[in-house]
Amino acid sequence: MQHLLINPYSQSQEWCKEYFPDRSLGMMPVAGRCAAEYFIDLALRCEASSLLLLGPTYNEHLAEHLYEYQHGELSLDYRKGGGHFSVRSLLETYREECGNDCLILHGMLMPKAHTLEELQNSFKPCDDEGIDDGIYYYKDGVLLKSTIDFYLIDSLQSYFEVNFQVLNDDFYNLPGYSMMDDIHTGTNVVMKNNCHLTGPLVLGDNTFIESFSNISDAIIGERSLVDKGCCVEHSIIFDRTYAAGKLEIRNKIVTPGRIIDPFSGGVLERNSFSYAFSPVQNRSAWILRLWEHFIALLLAVVLAVPYLLILPYYLCHKNSHWCWKLSMDRYPGYWAVLFFRKELVKSHPANDNYVFQMGEIYGLQNTPEQRRIYDYYYHYHCSCFLVLQVVLRSLGKRGFATYVERKRA
Repeated sequence: MQHLLINPYSQSQEWCKEYFPDRSLGMMPVAGRCAAEYFIDLALRCEASSLLLLGPTYNEHLAEHLYEYQHGELSLDYRKGGGHFSVRSLLETYREECGNDCLILHGMLMPKAHTLEELQNSFKPCDDEGIDDGIYYYKDGVLLKSTIDFYLIDSLQSYFEVNFQVLNDDFYNLPGYSMMDDIHTGTNVVMKNNCHLTGPLVLGDNTFIESFSNISDAIIGERSLVDKGCCVEHSIIFDRTYAAGKLEIRNKIVTPGRIIDPFSGGVLERNSFSYAFSPVQNRSAWILRLWEHFIALLLAVVLAVPYLLILPYYLCHKNSHWCWKLSMDRYPGYWAVLFFRKELVKSHPANDNYVFQMGEIYGLQNTPEQRRIYDYYYHYHCSCFLVLQVVLRSLGKRGFATYVERKRA
């Protein structure tokens, strides 16, 4: 099998556009991995020299991901196209790419064949134009169709079910740095005390599991945060997603902005979530605000003389590295806090007027999605100690940052 042609959009797949408008099928996570990675595994297993992935639109994130996932001499090509409702028309359109020896996946599907020999022995002559979703093989002008079973994704519900079918299938390579008790754990995973984890389970890289969380039969994407007391059962949490504390998530798909029921199609937008457990919203809010004003007053007074001395240089070199390291741009913000125009620490992703952000204490290169997760965490857990920690660690993070770190940030 010299070439591999993937045509996921043999059907319209409107469900993907409706529920995940920022993703194409190739970028959809399946059991913790990008779907396109499974196609690459198939190409390598079949010893193909090239892989062509088609889509109705060109997704730049998928293109970048494929570029980063280059494997040896396998040629990866991703382009806008496909949508053909028969394999014959697909072969005519991409005759040059397919050649006379090509394996075709017609539809968004994943073969259940465990060996290359099993796949090769499953092909029978195709009696039609290749209209049905399936696995086809074109060799020297003859079209063959495989009889092996496959996992088919053609709806929101089937997408949800295939995730757990793959999770429980020993054949597929699942993500994770280690595997114990059927729990696939990525790198830099933090699990607090009193967490209860039950496999099968996938924990992506850089995930954070707070104390008293109960997680079973679930897929947690990388850089996600499951907050204290959260219960996740038979659910999928996408990459860079915050799961609020004391939230029960069963048989759901959780994205950065939504909770989706894959069986009814119901959607709960994050803006509708309750923040009843947030200290910012309860009676102790005035204590936190008073504490923020005290810290802002202290910083404004203590740094007044150094700021006035450096002010002439700062006005001429606002973008200089040393002014940035000394947080000169933040000094006016301390007075804005005192006059109720800004918050000292950003308490919610929707707030735009702030001086410090919790995400800064963990790294200067955090993506906007990752910073949003820390904003939600702070919203639920803000305290006088956490306010002080964010301010001091943010100032220190900048103060000891190198020029290269600033550029990358």
